[in-house]
Amino acid sequence: MLRLVPATCSLVLALSGCVHTPTEKERRSAEIHYDLALQAQQQGHLQDALRELQVSLENDPDYPEAHNAIGILLHMVFSRPAEAVKHYEHALKVRPGFSEARTNLANVHLDQSRYAEAIKLYEQVLNDMLYLTPYIAQANMGWALYKKGDTTRGVSSLKASVTTNPGFCLGYRNLGIIYDETGKLDESCRQFSRFRENCPEAAEAHMREGVCLAKLGQADAAKQAFQFCEAKAKAGEQEMKDDCRRLLEKL
Repeated sequence: MLRLVPATCSLVLALSGCVHTPTEKERRSAEIHYDLALQAQQQGHLQDALRELQVSLENDPDYPEAHNAIGILLHMVFSRPAEAVKHYEHALKVRPGFSEARTNLANVHLDQSRYAEAIKLYEQVLNDMLYLTPYIAQANMGWALYKKGDTTRGVSSLKASVTTNPGFCLGYRNLGIIYDETGKLDESCRQFSRFRENCPEAAEAHMREGVCLAKLGQADAAKQAFQFCEAKAKAGEQEMKDDCRRLLEKL
């Protein structure tokens, strides 16, 4: 049986200063539970993933990948951003060059409308030439810049994201929203079409394209888009399914 660290060095205490140097056996256990967490997350068992990550950190309180992974769950799934920030910051304390954790920390700031802080972190990430997914930071920084009031730089950063990764749906989605909100409807529809082309299974892509087409007066194309939206909506997207049905009925 794998031995866990004593209760006095639990996850909570570890984060508040309890010092424990894990043994090789404990480090290996941390890696095993981290891998189990990733498997559980991929299967949609998010509470199981959280538990496995907690066990991983009980074994190795300074395991940066586990801190980053649990931060993602706490932020994106369980809506506990303050706790997520602590985990991202711990990961960066252990590994200052951990650009994925820095991006995820910036994402929390972005969701909290702390745009200047988010932009600063995204800029740091984009200086890391070894970062494997710069288009994520580029797109999110573009959105932060736009929300902060710098539309020109925001659009430029978002365009860079889809140039870096032509299949990056979020980049096209956010470009479409910005062009729509700034009165450039034709360009907005083009971006939403690219969103739909690259993410054909996303109900939102069909809905946004349909709304844009309806604004252009292209009723038949809009109807088809709303029909696809209703068909593509997944089990957890009942509200979107209902919205697309209502939009279709209005046409």
